[in-house]
Amino acid sequence: MAHDIGHFFYIGGNDSMDTAHKVHLLAQQKGYELQVIGVPKTIDNDLAMTDHCPGYGSAARFVATAIRGSGWDTMAMGESSPIKLMEIMGRNAGWLTAATALAREIPEDPPQLIYVPERGVSLEKFVDDVRYWYRRLGYCVIAVSEGLRNERGQWMGEASGRVEVDAFGHARKAGAVEFLERLVRESLGVKTRHDKPGYLQRSFTALVSPVDREEAYEVGRAAVRAAVAGETDKMVTLVRQAGPDYVVAMGLAPLAEVANHEHLLPPEYLNEEGNGVTEALLDYVRPLIGGPLPPYGRLAKHAVEKHVRPWPG
Repeated sequence: MAHDIGHFFYIGGNDSMDTAHKVHLLAQQKGYELQVIGVPKTIDNDLAMTDHCPGYGSAARFVATAIRGSGWDTMAMGESSPIKLMEIMGRNAGWLTAATALAREIPEDPPQLIYVPERGVSLEKFVDDVRYWYRRLGYCVIAVSEGLRNERGQWMGEASGRVEVDAFGHARKAGAVEFLERLVRESLGVKTRHDKPGYLQRSFTALVSPVDREEAYEVGRAAVRAAVAGETDKMVTLVRQAGPDYVVAMGLAPLAEVANHEHLLPPEYLNEEGNGVTEALLDYVRPLIGGPLPPYGRLAKHAVEKHVRPWPG
């Protein structure tokens, strides 16, 4: 009131949309005229009422690129370090972890296994899945959501005893990949390693998706237009249009229907075994990352006979 602010835009994810809705309600309570518009932005891609969120496409490109490089490195290392786990951000939603499937050029490429919070997995099945791929290929790369749960819905990281709470009262997920790595090492008796890209997943600007960049600009424009037109207590949404080509339109959704709701991976995006994704997920995410990943060269791996040359003289 003191600064005569008439428009309020809040950019962010679930907690941000909840805060924006509360700001609208407070303004109403005080009889203050304020246009409040939420602008979606989260790599978790878990905002309700929108097809996807700006930030997700770039982060998806990063995690796919990262696990492709790390996976091929694991393939090359062979028996010296045959099992690699990578922990991907995602407290309750596995959108980003699922996107690691984009790293594959052929079905056997890493990551061979993908686990997300929406589908729990028993420790026994997890070990069996890793054992299968290790025996088949001689190595195995696993993408694990930080919020992965067991078949009873319990978070894997609880066993590590490392449970922290963020500013919004949500449990921070830490320790899941270390716990699972130790489990595999002790169960299979093989060497293991893990990667935790952490905040690189949401800050690696060298791999920004051009589609993502353009849509981030467009949702900002749509937010300003909505506020100037008198809209309030709304969030800008991205609406994917039907058809063979990727086209999106801008829409609006009530903040009350976005705040504290989560858009989780639908069942049809996950395979029956609970350790991977379907082609439907790939069709959903491919248009968002701004083109295919750079291809890798492949060696045929033909065995070469060892010839010992006689010592001269």
